Amino acid sequence: MKNFVKSIAIILLFCVNHIFSQPLHYANVVLDSVKLTKGNQLEFVLRLQRVNTNWLYFANATFQFAFDSAGYNVSPDRHTIELLPGSSDLPIVAIPGILPTRSYIVTPNVLPFRFSITIAGPENYEDCVIPSTDQGLVIGKFVIKTKDGTLPPQKLRWLEPYIYYQACAYKLDQDSLFLPNMYYAQVNDNIEMDDKVRSLVNFITSTAPAPQTILKYFNVEYVGLKKLRLSWETQSEAYVDGFIVVRGLRTPEKPNVEDIYYSDTVADYRRSDPMNRTLVGLGTSSVGKPYHYEFDSVAYRGLEYCYKLLYKDFFGNIITLAYDCERIPNSIITKATPSPNPFSISTRVDYIVEDDVILDAFVNDLKGRIVTHLLKGVYTPKGQHSIDFLASYNAQEGLYNVVFIAYPIDDPTVEISRAIVKLQLIR
Repeated sequence: MKNFVKSIAIILLFCVNHIFSQPLHYANVVLDSVKLTKGNQLEFVLRLQRVNTNWLYFANATFQFAFDSAGYNVSPDRHTIELLPGSSDLPIVAIPGILPTRSYIVTPNVLPFRFSITIAGPENYEDCVIPSTDQGLVIGKFVIKTKDGTLPPQKLRWLEPYIYYQACAYKLDQDSLFLPNMYYAQVNDNIEMDDKVRSLVNFITSTAPAPQTILKYFNVEYVGLKKLRLSWETQSEAYVDGFIVVRGLRTPEKPNVEDIYYSDTVADYRRSDPMNRTLVGLGTSSVGKPYHYEFDSVAYRGLEYCYKLLYKDFFGNIITLAYDCERIPNSIITKATPSPNPFSISTRVDYIVEDDVILDAFVNDLKGRIVTHLLKGVYTPKGQHSIDFLASYNAQEGLYNVVFIAYPIDDPTVEISRAIVKLQLIR
C-alpha cells in the first residue's frame, strides 16, 4: 500500500513538474497592421505565431476585442466586420454554417461592446495547419466598417480577462507525458492553451509605422487650343479621401506660387460628374496610383496659369501637395530651321507650332514669285513638324524663302502668324 501511494505521489510530482516547467507562453496572437484604409473602415491582420515546439497543430480559437477609445462602443447596429477573401493562410471551407472536417471556418461577428472572431478547425490533427515559429500564421485580413459612414477609432485592444474572453486550442499527434498508461490528453483532443492558472497565449496589438502620402510628380501640360492636361502620380497614400486642383494667374506682383490667389476650382473629387469621380483617393495604401484630368480650358493667351494640387484627408483637412505652372502661347511658328543649308537638290525645314493651326507654306524667290506650294490649308497640331523642299532640275542658283502662314482655329483674339526661312540653292 505504501509503495502504491509512493508511486502515485511520484506520478503527481512528475505531472506538476511537467506542467509548470513549460514555457510561459505557447503562442502569440497579434492584431497586426491596424490602419484606416477608407473614411469609414479600419483594416487589420490577425496573426497567430507558435512560440515553442511543445505543440504543432492549430485546432480552433475565439478572439474578442474592441476599440481602444474611451466612450466609443461597438454595436451591431453601427458596425460590420468581414474577412477579406483570399487573405487567410488557412484552407477555409466555402459553405458557412457547416462544421469543417478537413478545413477551417472563420466567423467574424459584431456583438454588443465587442468584436468576436471564431475559428473552427478540422477533426483530426493530420488535417490541421502548423503555424510557423517565424512569420506565424495569417488567420486573415479583416475590415471593420461603420454603417453610417462615420470615422471609426484608429486603435484596437484585446478584451480582458483573457481566460474569460479568449480561447485558443491545439491538437497532439501523441500523448504529452511519457509515463505508461498516463494520459495528459488523447490524440486529436482540443487542448486549451489556457490552463485557468496561467495564460499561455500572449495577446499583442502591433503599432504600425505612420503611413505617408508621397507624390511622384505633378505636371501641367499645354495641349493646344487653350486646353491643358493635368496629371500626377502618388507613390503611397495616407488617409486620402480625394484630390482637388485649383488655378490662379502668376503676375509680376506675385511671382511665387505660394502667394498666388487660386480663385478657380478646376477639379474636385466631390463633384458628381465622371471626370471628377476618377480623382477619388486610395485611402491608406502602401502603393500609389496615376491620376489625370483632361482638359482644363482657359480664357486668355499670353498668360501664365499656375495650378495647386491638394487632397482632403479623412479628418477634414485640406493639404497642399504640389504646384506647377504653364504659359499659354500665342498661335505662332518658332524655331524653323533648314538642313542642309545651303543645299544642292533638297532640304528639310524643321519647325514648331505653339498651338493647333491651319497652315500654309510656300517657296518664293527674291522677286516674290511663288516657286511651289508646300502646304495649303493643312490642319497642323501643336508640336514639332518638318517639311521637304525639292528644287526642280531647272531651278536657278540663289536665295529662296520658305514662307509659313498660320491661321488660328476658332480664336478671334489671335492674329495670323508668319515665319520666313531663307534658303540658298547651290548647283
